[in-house]
Amino acid sequence: MKKIVLIILISLMMLPAANAKIVAKVGTLEITDKDVDTRLKQLPPQYKASYASEAGRKMLVEQLVQEKLIYLQARSENYDTNALVLKQLETAKQRLMVGQYLADVFKKIDVTEDELKTYYDKNKAMFVQKEQVKAKHILFKTQEDAVAAKARILKGESFEDVAKELSIGPSATKGGDLGWFEKKQMVPEFANSAFSLGIDEISDPVKTQFGYHLIKVDDKKAAGTKSFADARAEMERTLTGNKQKESMEELIRKVREENPVTTF
Repeated sequence: MKKIVLIILISLMMLPAANAKIVAKVGTLEITDKDVDTRLKQLPPQYKASYASEAGRKMLVEQLVQEKLIYLQARSENYDTNALVLKQLETAKQRLMVGQYLADVFKKIDVTEDELKTYYDKNKAMFVQKEQVKAKHILFKTQEDAVAAKARILKGESFEDVAKELSIGPSATKGGDLGWFEKKQMVPEFANSAFSLGIDEISDPVKTQFGYHLIKVDDKKAAGTKSFADARAEMERTLTGNKQKESMEELIRKVREENPVTTF
């Protein structure tokens, strides 16, 4: 309940975005398309697709209208001076201030090219990668089903479409895509087959504890050390995270000295 109240309070406190289109008015209060976008982003992932439609956005507008109406009624009954509301507003204010302050502090943190190169040279062992393959698979209950499906693919149907239609594995919705993996990440029977295939080659049915698989290899990476360019994004995340952690620790140390903390 508190979380819902906090979301409503924050939505009521937000200033209109520049160039926002007004989609509804409730008395003197305005609701813009940007407000609807913000509410859409706040929805759980499983609901976003349905509410992104025109009909869904209208439902969100109606939700916002109802919140404004209730807000106006509450204001008319002096809830802007209600002790519990003021306490929640102060809590929300503190959270928003903390979030914005840290965002501004972290925004000033950057990683230089020299720092990246030094980190790469000192930590090359971290960027050693084993042989990898990028593959798709289709999982069946029986070998007969796998043989029949391979025949369809060899006649011209796409591997991905057959996977979406027939695979009983969790990757079916993605056309059987498993992404990149090392040999040790898969059960031995599957791994041995996948790593022995050539690019675009499709395996015969492979039996594992899960059933029968058809495997198609899309790409391969030989064992070796990642290049500086390939490791760059990972290094930037690591170094930025380290600097943010150091910045936070220094900030907390400094402010703690100025504001003694007592715990009970």
